[in-house]
Amino acid sequence: MDRVILVGFMGCGKSTLGKKLANRMGIPFLDSDAEIEKGVLMSVGEIFGAFGESRFREIETEFLDTLNEEGSFVLATGGGMPCFHRNMDKLNALGTTFYLERSPKELANRLFNAKTKRPLIDGLSESDLLRFIEDKLAEREEAYKQANFVLSREEQTPAQIEEFMELLKK
Repeated sequence: MDRVILVGFMGCGKSTLGKKLANRMGIPFLDSDAEIEKGVLMSVGEIFGAFGESRFREIETEFLDTLNEEGSFVLATGGGMPCFHRNMDKLNALGTTFYLERSPKELANRLFNAKTKRPLIDGLSESDLLRFIEDKLAEREEAYKQANFVLSREEQTPAQIEEFMELLKK
């Protein structure tokens, strides 16, 4: 059974890489935010607005607990999921985790130009966004780095992840 779990800051490319990897491996792709939205019939932004971040983090953990019964999959987590309620430990127990490491400047550029609105950064100027990312990344990186593999920008390819997965089977 192959369970690949991608963690990292919002905008680092978890969903894009995850879809490509799942397609290549012939297994389902799950995006935790999209799955949560389907489950509660609200967008992440609506959940944040109606119930706050702390309830959203509880919902993420509840979703994570449902995955124990699943077979193979590639999971793209929300950026904060690994950092709350000991979720990184749960993710490591669930499958093979990969941290997609990116610099704050690259993340800020990607997020500032993104079409998708994200509740935690909506309305920030470019300089405020960079400061926010630097601060949040400093808080979250300890959790992210507990992943089984930390991938540099150059290593963030479906082929590289498949290679790591094959090595684990030997």
